[in-house]
Amino acid sequence: MLALSTEASVSLFMILERKTLLKRTIPFTIIGLLAFALYIIFFVNINEMIENIRQTNITIFLVSVAASIFEMAFFALAWHYYLKPLSATVPFKKTFAYSYASVFIDLLIPAESVSGEIVRIYFITHDGVDAGKAVASVVTQRIFNTLITVSALVIGTLNLLIWHFPFPILIQSLILLVVVATAIVLLFIIVLCFKESWTQKAIAKIIDVIERISRRRWNLDVWRHEARRGISAFHDSMRAFRASPEKLILPIGFSVLSWFFGISIYYLIFTAMGYTLDWTTLVIVYCLIIALKSVPVGVPAEVGVTEIAMTVLFGAFGVPLNISAAATVLIRIVTAWFRFIIGFGAIQWIGFKTILGNEVSAQQKALG
Repeated sequence: MLALSTEASVSLFMILERKTLLKRTIPFTIIGLLAFALYIIFFVNINEMIENIRQTNITIFLVSVAASIFEMAFFALAWHYYLKPLSATVPFKKTFAYSYASVFIDLLIPAESVSGEIVRIYFITHDGVDAGKAVASVVTQRIFNTLITVSALVIGTLNLLIWHFPFPILIQSLILLVVVATAIVLLFIIVLCFKESWTQKAIAKIIDVIERISRRRWNLDVWRHEARRGISAFHDSMRAFRASPEKLILPIGFSVLSWFFGISIYYLIFTAMGYTLDWTTLVIVYCLIIALKSVPVGVPAEVGVTEIAMTVLFGAFGVPLNISAAATVLIRIVTAWFRFIIGFGAIQWIGFKTILGNEVSAQQKALG
């Protein structure tokens, strides 16, 4: 919630400094890929898995790629309309590019998607949006996206229980853990959103701890001032949402559509392979995978961890492991690597627009 400025903020490109990034990401990525490869070697019929991938309907697979783009488009559209009630005008093409850029950063620096959210806040504050409003829009979107996912998980689970569909105790325990843990985190965030004094005290204590660790070698008075101002602006923004809840209907609707297109990718991949999977199973696995990816394991794109978990979860619901593994590979191509490429392009576009804007500003100053 600290106010961000060009002078005070750490440059995005310093965060992504090439040598450091390569040293941190490549070894963990290789380890993750090796872990998934070993799982396939020991538990999956590789020849059948490759044959399932080879027989995939290309047309339907490309539709799943289109669904991925629609998922991101509605995600960006929701964010665009979360900003509007706060009188923060950011063009949709920018929120769309910033959303893809944030996915790119998340895949490189896995930190429970917080890294991507920091990047989104950085970009729009660089465009002139107040930091408190930027944080409020991102936090509100995170809250409602989480509520949508947990609600779908609960409904899917109840549907299985009502129809007495047998599923492993391990899956039931995992669902219970995800729901309880998410509820606790959400409750904590919501309380902070409503209690400005608590937020001020929490941030003040964090700054005090940093000051003690640094043995008072750093002057953090500026941080304290910026924190107080940022928190005040954040809670003003949250009050604006509470004063006009009807303005949240449209962005929440777009968030639901984004979630729907996200799960549609899974459905289309299985359909492309000629395997029919019921929507209840899809909902539960999809929601559990989202929950898993919210845990910062330190591996770029959660490579290996996500693949193994997805294969095991589908297998637990009766999907043959060769089909489950093949579907997992294709799903990850669409949801991770395709987005990684588009996100990289978005980063380049943002950088080009920033450089061009700086040159125009310099020329205007020279002429003025």
